Amino acid sequence: MRCVELDGTGGPEVLVPGIRPVPEPGPGELLIKVLACGVCGHDLLARRGLLGAPERAVLGHEIAGVVEAVGPDVGDGADLLGRRVSLVQRIPCGHCPDCLAGLTTLCRQGQGFYGEDVPGGYAEYVLATTRNVVPVPDSIPDTAAAILSCAVGTGYRALRRAGTREDDIVLVTGAGGGVGVHTVQIARHLGAKVVALTGSPGKEQALKDLGADAVLVSPDAREVRACVGDLGGRRGADVAVELTGGPTFPLALRSLGPRGRLVLIGNTEPAQLPLDPGLAILKELTIHGSAHADAGDLAEVVELVASGAVTPVPAKVFPLEEAAAAHRAVEQREVAGRAVLVP
Repeated sequence: MRCVELDGTGGPEVLVPGIRPVPEPGPGELLIKVLACGVCGHDLLARRGLLGAPERAVLGHEIAGVVEAVGPDVGDGADLLGRRVSLVQRIPCGHCPDCLAGLTTLCRQGQGFYGEDVPGGYAEYVLATTRNVVPVPDSIPDTAAAILSCAVGTGYRALRRAGTREDDIVLVTGAGGGVGVHTVQIARHLGAKVVALTGSPGKEQALKDLGADAVLVSPDAREVRACVGDLGGRRGADVAVELTGGPTFPLALRSLGPRGRLVLIGNTEPAQLPLDPGLAILKELTIHGSAHADAGDLAEVVELVASGAVTPVPAKVFPLEEAAAAHRAVEQREVAGRAVLVP
């Protein structure tokens, strides 16, 4: 099969074409023919050597495909043969204490994370299990199905983690990126008022079209507080969904009102984040971490998209062989939404 693999770490040029055997599904496994794979900011960090991707890794954890074969002892997975599915990016084991408690995002005994622990979706085929696939209806295109778990599901999980309620004021940093544009839509669907922060002036109108009540381009804390006040905020926002980490974390924290909730789901420049303990204490703030979606989240996201409540934004499609060009486009902030590779 064709794939794109890492030839070292560095710029997009280290993504090179490769040929590998089609993987054979073992006990309990499904062979997925990849129909589309999203390009996530996580992939860019892995390519630069800042995460755990091994030598010659095949990146890509935002995968949609069709179940082309099943291994032995696959149980109900045999019913999925020929079905289109969207994949959760981590394959859990299903039997460790975390999995048994329903905390599959915390599992570290399964096969692991696509692109790091197992070969990912920058290829024509990947392996999966019934624990990390969710069927998708024909009404959802392949390029949209690929990004449901990460680009859509991550923000969905984060907003739920924060207990987002109707009429909350939600601040979304990095709102023009793949996760950000969908978090804006989901927050609006939940009845919240949304303030979108972006560093790209060219994305302002798109974010308004997606439901943001206000869009601020590279603002300071005073501008954010004034905007939140105009929307009726009581001394600050109720929820901040932090997608960029280092560049905006202090701003997001200062923009929260009393008992505000910040959910940290991204850190584009891996480093220690400064936390003002006095601010957190005096305002009684809550800071959550939130990982990727699990299969339950993904199933709910599929329903939201199928119903039209949320519209995935696969902004730009590239052939698999142009993975390097896709990385460049994302890195240069030329993409509002998600870049998607199609084998």
